[in-house]
Amino acid sequence: MKRLTSILAVVSLLTSVSLFAQEKGKFGLGIDGVESPNLLAKYFVSDQFATEFILGFDVYSPGGEAPTGQTKVTGTAFRIGIDGLYHFQIGKVSPYVGAEVLFQNMKEGGFYTQEPDARNEVFANLVLGAEYFIDKNFSFGIKHKIGADIKLSRDIPKEETDTFFKTATQLTARFYF
Repeated sequence: MKRLTSILAVVSLLTSVSLFAQEKGKFGLGIDGVESPNLLAKYFVSDQFATEFILGFDVYSPGGEAPTGQTKVTGTAFRIGIDGLYHFQIGKVSPYVGAEVLFQNMKEGGFYTQEPDARNEVFANLVLGAEYFIDKNFSFGIKHKIGADIKLSRDIPKEETDTFFKTATQLTARFYF
């Protein structure tokens, strides 16, 4: 009985790993983040290397009427980026490491006497993460980004290009086809 249980456990483990082993050509759609989520489109170029297209958009409209002498400005943020991810193993849990480049154009919302220019930023990050596959088509994950936030110069208000070191942790969810 003990031997039969061991054999069933090994067969079960090998079957569950083989469900996730063939990744090349797999395509998934998902989201990351909670407060300001991005849409993700992930494609496995090989069994362990994937590229991911990132797209995000936010809108902020301040409430109320603008005070005398000020203008009400609706804020927007548009993000677009790409990353490359190397999965160490493909299985129920799939840890990965990669690099990400993201461009953001953001216009601050609020009430202004002089409307500010949009701010452009470039994010360059090292990405560490893992996906947990509930089944072969659906995963939850976590990714941690470490990198530079380069805020490009603008005229109103007058700001020079600045570089900041940033970290961020995001939850992800993906559906694979």
